[in-house]
Amino acid sequence: MRTALLAALDHGDDGALRAALMLGGRSVLARQGEVVRALGCERVICLTERFGEEILALQRMVEADGGEFHALRSGLQLPGIVRAEDELVVMLDGLVPQRDAVEAVVCAEGELVRGIVTLPASHPLAQAHPHAFERIDRDRSWAGVFVMRAAPVQQLADLPGDSATIPLLLRLALQAGTPCRALDTQALGEGDWLFATSHAGLAAREQAMVDSALVEAPWTGPGRALAQEIARRLAPRGLSAGPLLGSGAALVLLVLGAVLAGFGFGTTGLLLAVLGAFAGAWMEAAASLARGLLGGSRRRIPLRAMGAALDALAAAVLVCALLFGSEVTEPDIAEAALGPFAIGLARLAARERPPLERAFWEDRTVHLAVFASAAGLGVLAPVLALFGLVALVRLLLRQGRV
Repeated sequence: MRTALLAALDHGDDGALRAALMLGGRSVLARQGEVVRALGCERVICLTERFGEEILALQRMVEADGGEFHALRSGLQLPGIVRAEDELVVMLDGLVPQRDAVEAVVCAEGELVRGIVTLPASHPLAQAHPHAFERIDRDRSWAGVFVMRAAPVQQLADLPGDSATIPLLLRLALQAGTPCRALDTQALGEGDWLFATSHAGLAAREQAMVDSALVEAPWTGPGRALAQEIARRLAPRGLSAGPLLGSGAALVLLVLGAVLAGFGFGTTGLLLAVLGAFAGAWMEAAASLARGLLGGSRRRIPLRAMGAALDALAAAVLVCALLFGSEVTEPDIAEAALGPFAIGLARLAARERPPLERAFWEDRTVHLAVFASAAGLGVLAPVLALFGLVALVRLLLRQGRV
């Protein structure tokens, strides 16, 4: 059985447990658990002195995925769980490596290979934390991960009970002839191989992750830009369920807007549609942040399909407002077609445009706000016709037909 050994024992510079420090809405221990599960570890063992929330969260994550979890207070308990024929993946307490970076050094042709991952002894991590990244020889230090046959684990029963388990296993792996595998530090991106030292250190990395996860929205799409800024300021709070809640709120608000417009409250229905479009824009920004900070640990929302659904509902609100608005004396089907006409042309105009122009044509919050104002003034149909005409001209210009 492939087994992972993690630890939640060491404390950082600010006295906090390294494994419990948060990065992007997840604990360091949870991120380690996801990496070793991605490596195919069927069993996860964690050494800990206390059974805090980070341990319980790891247990829930592993067992929900069909894995086996054990929390141990002492390394002396390992020989009773791990068998000699098992593969053992060991990770340094507090290390936060990216999954791709780990796979690049411990996998070959898709298969896990035995080895002690090393980095140059002159590397900043090894220089700053020599007790964590132990020196192996004159030129190399342990990088925080190794894969070994589990047979030497049985020797722990003969060693003092107060000895540090992971450093002992590292020495046993070296004595057993486990090969060293150099980590390609030149290929690592910023934060790909991180050591959790304190809340402040991880906060700086978290902000960098937020910035890289979002492509800044241009000012020509103020509704989307505002939604993105709110999502940025809230991150990482609410990212696990936020995109799902945001999409649900957007759908509900747009449906309610269509219902109200159908009962003659066209302007009110369009105002609800504005809120729905804004919720959809926030949902999209939150989903991008969730992908960047939480990776593949959460179910993804199909953004393209959701965008099409929200636009279809926005068009339905416009149709209802044009057919049943309080100022409408006689429904005109031809006039009602202006709603889908305007939304559809805006979607087409947003394709393959320069970023500044695309941001405007994608910003349904601003569009619906303009349409709601027009409905309040009794000029919704002319404004929709003008809007669609401008979009049509832009499409023709793009194709060189004007």
